[in-house]
Amino acid sequence: MRPMNEIEIELPQIVLDRADAAYAQIRQQAAQESPAGRRVKSFPRVAGILLAVVILSATAVSAAAVGIVGYRRYMAERMTDIGTEELGHLEMVAEQGNVTAEFSRELTARERSIYEQLTREYEADGKYPAGQIRELAEDENYSGTGVAVRSTPGEEYGCLIYLPDTVLTEEEWLEIIEYLHKLDYSLREKLWQQKYSEVSYFDRYEQMTDAEIDELYALLASAPVDVWGTDSRNLTAEEQSRYEQWTEKYEVENAYTESPIKVITDPEEYDGQELAYCISDAMFYEPERELTDEELLQLIDLEHKNQYIFERIGREIECGKRAGWPQTYHLQ
Repeated sequence: MRPMNEIEIELPQIVLDRADAAYAQIRQQAAQESPAGRRVKSFPRVAGILLAVVILSATAVSAAAVGIVGYRRYMAERMTDIGTEELGHLEMVAEQGNVTAEFSRELTARERSIYEQLTREYEADGKYPAGQIRELAEDENYSGTGVAVRSTPGEEYGCLIYLPDTVLTEEEWLEIIEYLHKLDYSLREKLWQQKYSEVSYFDRYEQMTDAEIDELYALLASAPVDVWGTDSRNLTAEEQSRYEQWTEKYEVENAYTESPIKVITDPEEYDGQELAYCISDAMFYEPERELTDEELLQLIDLEHKNQYIFERIGREIECGKRAGWPQTYHLQ
């Protein structure tokens, strides 16, 4: 049993497992595979993933939770200015196995109460420290004065936070709280990059402007449905095979088409001549003939963009880069 003075940051395996589960929800879990062997598709309409370190303690403080949670003031005001070198160091600290940020002694009931209260004020009211917690060198001993932190690569925890035996000042508590939130933020950034590190289209997607993202969001999120991207018919075995081949080329070789998919507002508009996406029911309408490679790429492109834009918008809201979700179409 772990001592009561720990604040546990479950990583990387637990966090990565939860992130993987969220990604799977976007890309696979909501899929409804038919007996005819259609491709695994059908994505949830809003598939937020933004991630997180779960910080737990005997005081029941949770600094983050999996899922998009909306704007966090401290993210915009304190986290986005972290330098590359410091961010890299924090990522290293946050990546040491099954990590805990551990206090050097047990907290008193009063200290737990102060910690909880100041965490709320830090997150909601913008109550920040004037300085930052002191990091001890590898061979440096803690003097017993003030608060300090030592990162511990290779150990079972990522950092040890030293507390004096005297009463901590408000500034010292805020320095501790900010350090823990920086660890959380560094993992979010790392997971965002890791998620797309092995796909070829990430740089192309990142070049999309806010206006392009807003337009795609309106296109993909206006239908009052729970499941996005169902099909008007099952793919044939041959289409399924080509779909899988082109998906791999799209993700690995950056194969894509400049020709956009046809968009219709209502199912009644579909003429059966070519692949189309319908705004009002979030469905793909396939012609009775076999889909061409170009049409398969159009379909694959929209599927992948559906996943990306919800992640990107949610991430930007949380970091204060956006005020909220874009507008959708008002469908009659």
